Amino acid sequence: MSGAAARAEWRAGWPVVGGAALGLGVALPAWNYYSSLFVVPLTQEFGWTRGELARASALSLIGAFAAPWIGKFADRLGARPVLVFGLAAYGAVLAGFAAQPGSLSVYAALIVLHTGLGLAAGGAIFCRPVAGWFSVARGMALGITMSGVPLAAAIITPALQAVIAGAGWRGGYLFLAALAVGIGIPATLALVRERPVATEDASSAEGGDWNAILRAPRFWLLFLSLIPVNTAGTGIMSQMAPLLTDAGQSAASAALLLSIFAGAVIVARLAAGWGIDRYPPHIVAAVVTGTPALGCVVLLLGPPSFAVAALALMLVAVQQGAEIDLVGNLIARLFGMRHYATAYGACVLALGLSGAAGVLLFGQLHDWYDGYGTALWLSALGYAAGALLLYALRLRPGE
Repeated sequence: MSGAAARAEWRAGWPVVGGAALGLGVALPAWNYYSSLFVVPLTQEFGWTRGELARASALSLIGAFAAPWIGKFADRLGARPVLVFGLAAYGAVLAGFAAQPGSLSVYAALIVLHTGLGLAAGGAIFCRPVAGWFSVARGMALGITMSGVPLAAAIITPALQAVIAGAGWRGGYLFLAALAVGIGIPATLALVRERPVATEDASSAEGGDWNAILRAPRFWLLFLSLIPVNTAGTGIMSQMAPLLTDAGQSAASAALLLSIFAGAVIVARLAAGWGIDRYPPHIVAAVVTGTPALGCVVLLLGPPSFAVAALALMLVAVQQGAEIDLVGNLIARLFGMRHYATAYGACVLALGLSGAAGVLLFGQLHDWYDGYGTALWLSALGYAAGALLLYALRLRPGE
């Protein structure tokens, strides 16, 4: 990697990275880090089981179908107008959660809107301008950008826990809505912008035509790899707080462990970004995707101490820290920038479908087996399968 070229890219593009990282930290991508804090309050107040809540939450897959279309708008109109709309709409839906009356059908409808509208301020859209400003240092730029999510989550999670404890779960939703509108929109308007001159990756012959992308076998390898990996990752994150408290951790300890997890994600994202700029991306992707299987095994060994639980979550965080920015980097390398947000949006569809499956799977398996053991075994297998599919991408030198 050319040091002079990388420094030139950073001089021009660092405000975009900062604005995108700040916006992502208060938008939909951060939701999975602290959504599990609402599981116990909602089930206790309304008498829902965790399986019922998971089934309603799994309907987010309907909203995920909007991702490719949102990506097309961003590719045609630019990222900023789509992002501002997405942040405003996301805040409105969070306010809707605060007002919902305790009906599972109303909750499910809000979940669909939460995902469908929130994707307009998701990783695919925020990463588009970042990827356009960087080429030589793109891996690190995307890693830092996506690190805004766990960094914000590490700060927001204990604050949200305190808000829920003091003002109830409705106050928690309003707190998140205020962050999206009050921080996300100003940061986007002030800092996030497209590069004035379009940057096409000339090395990617597949990137000039959307139909060619859809015919490319490596696009489908990437798409399919996300399904088992994100089923496991989202399932674990959706039940992380109750999983930890069921294993003997206090509510306060569980919230602290969620913050440790978020901090580990930051380290993993930066390490993966550094690695993907220097080593074959398919090898980096396979290693970080397979590592969380070890974390699942650690959790399966028995009720963990605080230190053992922290170790397990840090192992899981290795993949959670690299998945999204690896996808963004691989799309830019393989297919260029012309249809970047559309291709990324299609991958987000895979993430949405598998994420909904993971939420449903973990909640339902908990109800069936009165615990998370079976779900954790399946997660370990999912991580291993995803690692093999990513390794099969086999990027050539120069891609």
